[in-house]
Amino acid sequence: MGKVAVVRTEYLPISETFIYNELVNLTKFSPVVFTKKLVNLDKFPFEPIIQYERKKDLLSHVQNHQVDLIHARFGIAGINVLKVKQKANLPMITSFHGFDLPSNQRVYEKYYRDRIQDLFEEGELFTVASRYMKNILMEYGCPEEKIVVHYSGIDIHHFPFEPKKKPHDGEIIILSVGRLVHKKGMDLLIEAFSFVSENVPHVKLRIAGDGPLREKLENQIKKLNLTEKVKLLGAISHGEVAQEMRNASFFVLASHTDYNGNQEGIPNVLKEAMACGLPVVSTRHAGIPELVSHGQSGFLAEENDSQDLAKWMIKMIQNENKWYEMGKKGREIVTKDFHLQKQVQQLEFLYTNIINECKNK
Repeated sequence: MGKVAVVRTEYLPISETFIYNELVNLTKFSPVVFTKKLVNLDKFPFEPIIQYERKKDLLSHVQNHQVDLIHARFGIAGINVLKVKQKANLPMITSFHGFDLPSNQRVYEKYYRDRIQDLFEEGELFTVASRYMKNILMEYGCPEEKIVVHYSGIDIHHFPFEPKKKPHDGEIIILSVGRLVHKKGMDLLIEAFSFVSENVPHVKLRIAGDGPLREKLENQIKKLNLTEKVKLLGAISHGEVAQEMRNASFFVLASHTDYNGNQEGIPNVLKEAMACGLPVVSTRHAGIPELVSHGQSGFLAEENDSQDLAKWMIKMIQNENKWYEMGKKGREIVTKDFHLQKQVQQLEFLYTNIINECKNK
């Protein structure tokens, strides 16, 4: 069994379940996690995890554990451990996930400006979460042959399919889940919902998640007189999210590029909703069109356009006879291209190929 050093500067933010799922489902490789900061260990238990402060400490740990490969999670980690990779003479895969794209100007100025070309030249392989992200890396100078689109997967067994039908009481429940940060577009969603609620009776919006924009969103809800129709649920457990999905009529995510250029990959919550059989309304943002097939598994609005988003939400409500077929199609898409076990197998295939190629040089 091979051994891989997984480097994540902070292990592990609550939003990075996708990294944890890959770690614990590897079967052909034994991962060792290296991190500077430990968080949420109760939610993401794993062994071994080794903390380090300086690069020379990381180098020593990597050499002592006799790893075959370094996997840097996020481009920033790839930049930070590049010298360790060189001194240890090890191959390295760097995974970009979204906010770490060089198109994010704040990240570019702080981390990448003088170093990203070295990373592209010295790194053996780069994975990205969508074809859209692949194009961005190429624009910034990464050779196309070094980039692999590797979708993050979900365990579809945790999200059983449940056909959506017209609610017996006539009340439409719209659900959104995500951190309350700018790129998730919750303010745009609330603005769109205000228009929807004026034109459709018996409709409610429930938003699960927490974050720095909560107070601003609460004020927006009050200003639009939506306190009886919009509920901010705060941070809730995975089990509670699953229950919200069972109760919802359809799912909406209004993702868009924020003021720094920060973008999504392909949000896992959309995959989870589709796996459950929820038809979805989202935006033509980043890699989302690679997941949501417009008119088949859901509808896509133009990003940053609350009126267009409202139009497609109303269209979804008016086409409740299509909810079952949309949900079924969504489940098929997730099962085919975003199944956790399939994606882990692909990742281990990439590990094996890179290690063998470097040995044969």
